[in-house]
Amino acid sequence: MHPQIAAMAAAEHVRDMRAEATRARRARQARRARRGAITVSADVHRGRPIAKDPCPQLPCPPLSHQAA
Repeated sequence: MHPQIAAMAAAEHVRDMRAEATRARRARQARRARRGAITVSADVHRGRPIAKDPCPQLPCPPLSHQAA
């Protein structure tokens, strides 16, 4: 293959790769914009609200020395 033709083909390939990278980057940016900003909320943890006041009663009674 003639060197100029090979150089033109390589340059076209580089342009195609750059164009694909630009399209992918813009698509990622558009997805982020649609999802909105990522914010940290102190009121919600993994979809469940965090209790404002802890429950005064323990989940189970403490064990005595005799039960062990």
